[in-house]
Amino acid sequence: MKKIDPVVSIIIPALNEESKIERTLCSLKNQSIDGENIELIVVDNGSTDHTVEIANKLADQVLVKPNCTVGAARNHGARIAKSGILVCTDADCEFEPEWLETGIRLLKENPDTAFGGGLKAPSDEKSWIEEYWILNQSGTSVQQQDLLGSCIFIRKGNFTLVSGFDEKTTSGEDSDISEKLRKSGVKICISPKLSVIHRGSPKNLYSFTKRQIWHSENYIKRIKKSAKDKMFYITIIYMLSVISLITGLTTNSHTITLASLLLLLALPSGLSYKRISRSKFKIRRFSDLIKIYTLDQLYIIGRCIGLTKGIAKPILKTKIRSE
Repeated sequence: MKKIDPVVSIIIPALNEESKIERTLCSLKNQSIDGENIELIVVDNGSTDHTVEIANKLADQVLVKPNCTVGAARNHGARIAKSGILVCTDADCEFEPEWLETGIRLLKENPDTAFGGGLKAPSDEKSWIEEYWILNQSGTSVQQQDLLGSCIFIRKGNFTLVSGFDEKTTSGEDSDISEKLRKSGVKICISPKLSVIHRGSPKNLYSFTKRQIWHSENYIKRIKKSAKDKMFYITIIYMLSVISLITGLTTNSHTITLASLLLLLALPSGLSYKRISRSKFKIRRFSDLIKIYTLDQLYIIGRCIGLTKGIAKPILKTKIRSE
């Protein structure tokens, strides 16, 4: 008997996710729709642990594509997907039982729309950083306007229309495809109903800052896109304020010092206000504000470091070549 084509193909890039990928795949197998309608495709990026071994036991296909970007891994999986509906997620996520059913229904009702969801912190093993960065424990709100790679529902035709994800950039491929879809006339809808439980969020301040550095290293590499990103300008203003503060301190200019300091304090405050408003997070005590503000301060600092690295890399490469 000929096997019917799956209703949905799920593409999961993975790299050294042996501690999380089994949970992710089992969560996808335990959805409300029939398992025969689901095609699970894992694209391994050269894991050195037991990720591939675990994935082979649970996924329909495991492709090995080492040393590529996340965008290239997702595209590789999309090319061999059998279904006309593609779902992108990550190897460190978990899902409510009706997650797939809800996303497929929304997509069928709105054929010219790509759907996404937000992130929820796990109820167990949750750090304060996850709680106060995501601000979405109930899963009833979302903060972002672009698609997140951990939760994308899209028709394969629309995915092909924009040539999938950017394969050159090391981060921000989800924002890039969101922009391309909008330009092509495909709407983007972020639904709280599609929020996923994310177990890969940073658990400490060092990891949190490091992730922001990684996310902003491509600011210069894709300057045309960065020029449309408000966060890019906030990062530049923050960096200039730091320089201005140092100048004020070294020249004993109280006016410059005070103005710079106020700006360095105000920029993260604006981000905190925006996140609290969008998520409708209820502030119960002053310490809630302090934690949210601390993360937004580190968020901008990490972005500044990443931007600096992005500027320095080509300069250093040119210097090495000349020597």
